[in-house]
Amino acid sequence: MTTGSLRWRDYFLREGRHFNEFWQMFLAERKRNVLFVLGHGFDSRMCDGIEQILSLGGEGARDVILLAFHEGAESASHSHVDQRKTNGDRLAELVRGRGEIGHRDIAMFSEEGRRISARSIAKVFASSAEFRSYTDVVVDISALPRGLYLPLLAKFLALFDVEQEDGEKRNLHVIVSHSPTSDNAIVDEGLEESANYLFGFAAAALESESTSGQPKIWIPVLGKRQQAQLERIHSLVMPDEICPLLPSPAQDPREGDSIMIEYRELLFDQLRVEPRNIIYAAESNPFEVYRQIMRSILHYDRALKPLGGCKVALSAMSSKLASIGVLLAAYELGRRDPKVIVGVAHVESQGYHVDKSVGPEPLPTLFTMWLSGECYAA
Repeated sequence: MTTGSLRWRDYFLREGRHFNEFWQMFLAERKRNVLFVLGHGFDSRMCDGIEQILSLGGEGARDVILLAFHEGAESASHSHVDQRKTNGDRLAELVRGRGEIGHRDIAMFSEEGRRISARSIAKVFASSAEFRSYTDVVVDISALPRGLYLPLLAKFLALFDVEQEDGEKRNLHVIVSHSPTSDNAIVDEGLEESANYLFGFAAAALESESTSGQPKIWIPVLGKRQQAQLERIHSLVMPDEICPLLPSPAQDPREGDSIMIEYRELLFDQLRVEPRNIIYAAESNPFEVYRQIMRSILHYDRALKPLGGCKVALSAMSSKLASIGVLLAAYELGRRDPKVIVGVAHVESQGYHVDKSVGPEPLPTLFTMWLSGECYAA
């Protein structure tokens, strides 16, 4: 595998006014039956994307599947129940007369109290048959936590890839109302005591004795206020080499410097990260994050061929846009030939609180990413 053969080397990404221009043209081109998949969360950005797309007209169905997830009786998220209800009411009003809203519940814990959220959301959509009446599926991750939207999108990509092998070209889009300030203000509460590898990625091979001789590379995509997560993921991965990825350029020109200052003692004094190992990618371009991750991994894999190649752990601890870059890299690495052993290491939380001191908060920007379908047809 080379960088020239990357699946998303050529990609489709639009933001701001270009978001509107694309969707208006796309929906006017022909009749399109669109299914929106949203998380029913407390984030006030939950309905921004669907509201904008519905305002742009076009013929065809505009249905919704709303994913409900409950983080437990002790979750800090219960303090935002009023905002969650407001979001649900807003969605119902937007869709009224345009389509139907279906509901799916995501089991977050087993009867024994084990965390099963990633496995549950991947099983909610068992096959591509339920998409047969739609030309386009739009997943809005604005109000979904990372531990849910990463395995969900991996499942959708796998389902749609099978469809394309059978000659169907259904479109998979991801949209997000992006605001780094808002993302930084949402703080994890009740962190799990240890990190784990997310369901849907090759975690077993990472820890297998048969691959114990292969060096392990860890690429954490860094954001603010994630020191506890970093420490717990490091304890899980126990890497031979660490390559942190920083946002640059970013909405805040000093974002990368601020993150380095926050983690300086942990990364450089304790973990002995080599400054030359630091990777940079644009904060607002998930495909750039993906390409930089892939470039680094392919470099290590070539260099370590005499040892059988390398194993890779990825971690998304930053904005939703950058996290999509992690997903794309992990998905492709696990399915390309020759494969690279890869897992996504993550620390779950039992809820979130919003830090009102973070600000001032600029208006969010709508982004749309086209991951699979017509635009990638050969």
